[in-house]
Amino acid sequence: MNKIIVLIFFLINTLWANLGTNEDLRVLKNLGLESSFISDSELVDIFNEYSSSKKISYYRSILRKSSLNAQVVRTEIDNENLPEAIFFIPMIETSFVNHVRGKNSPAGLWQIMPATAKHLKLRNDEFIDERLDLIKSTDAASSYLKRYYKKFDKWYLSILAYNCGEGRVIEGLTRASLDMYIENNPNKSTQILKSYQRVLDDYKRTKNGVSKVYGVYGELQSLEVPFSLEYLIENNKQREYLPESSLSYLKKVAVFSMLSSRDLFEDIKKAPYRLEKVKAQKNIQLKSIASAINMNSSEFANINKHIRKQVLPKDSKNFNIYIPKNKLELYNKNIANIKPVIDKKVEEVKKNKVLDSKKNKDEKKIVKDDKKKALIYTVKKGDSFESIAKAYKISVKKLKSDNKKKSNLIDIGDKIEIYK
Repeated sequence: MNKIIVLIFFLINTLWANLGTNEDLRVLKNLGLESSFISDSELVDIFNEYSSSKKISYYRSILRKSSLNAQVVRTEIDNENLPEAIFFIPMIETSFVNHVRGKNSPAGLWQIMPATAKHLKLRNDEFIDERLDLIKSTDAASSYLKRYYKKFDKWYLSILAYNCGEGRVIEGLTRASLDMYIENNPNKSTQILKSYQRVLDDYKRTKNGVSKVYGVYGELQSLEVPFSLEYLIENNKQREYLPESSLSYLKKVAVFSMLSSRDLFEDIKKAPYRLEKVKAQKNIQLKSIASAINMNSSEFANINKHIRKQVLPKDSKNFNIYIPKNKLELYNKNIANIKPVIDKKVEEVKKNKVLDSKKNKDEKKIVKDDKKKALIYTVKKGDSFESIAKAYKISVKKLKSDNKKKSNLIDIGDKIEIYK
């Protein structure tokens, strides 16, 4: 009996551990990789590690905890007709956790940098950070990957560019192609090849002139100089064509997709609900919307992390708000009853204006009342400001100020106002 249990346990742990099935080769083909890539030593090591029962259990747990986020990514990449392997980029980047580390740090499931967000037309200000918008960020990342695919014509190169940058990839491809050609043709060290080398050296040093690097790559292809990923990987540690971490990143994406083809990540189908995009008027509190649809406010905020404040900003028509699809009818029924909060800044300005107006009126009233109480003194022969001030027990300075006099000169018959 014990032997049977051990045998079953062994079979469970090795059921998906055989690398090189037709489905595995299909994954490589969809990414634009040669079937020989299946024997890459690091790929094999990653597969053996990730296919262990312990790791599979760990990744299933990730998908259960973030099933909604994973479901959004799955739906959007399917809509964009991207390879299934793309789904696992957020698994590697963030374990499908939608978060931001700091102001100038990458954010969201796809870990998009602020500069990249601007390029992708994702809003990022004090009110909204669309890198945290589950749908918009996924669509933006998909567009980014498709843009790279259009340039490189291989999905695996698109994934590498997403990880380490377009310039680094084209420079690495071109340098590897040129090096391989020179090694295979040692007697063809011509001036044109040297000029290619100078362009690559200049770009590596300055990071300027990527269009020239593309030009060199195109000319090498026209000369039927092939690119070999196998050659690049074999020589990468010595020549640093691409970051080693980026090559490992690509292999992890491929391995996850291979394991997925074995139906090991079905937990994504257990997402609690699907999202529905809605609109709401400005200055509505998030907790008011949550209350209107009978939803926990923390859960509602979690699916709307891109909204940075607790109140919707004034331009609420320019970004998405998400609710569970099964709450749509309730939302439409109650949204009109949600009253916007008062804009505190506007109210503060209005309040200050009222206070200032009241203050001015009070000051004018004081002056007016003071004038009613003024004593009018007619200047006689021998009078001076000093003598008048002394007689009425006020300061000379005040007497002159009340009568708007700068000099000490007064004439007989002048009317002097005296305010006590």
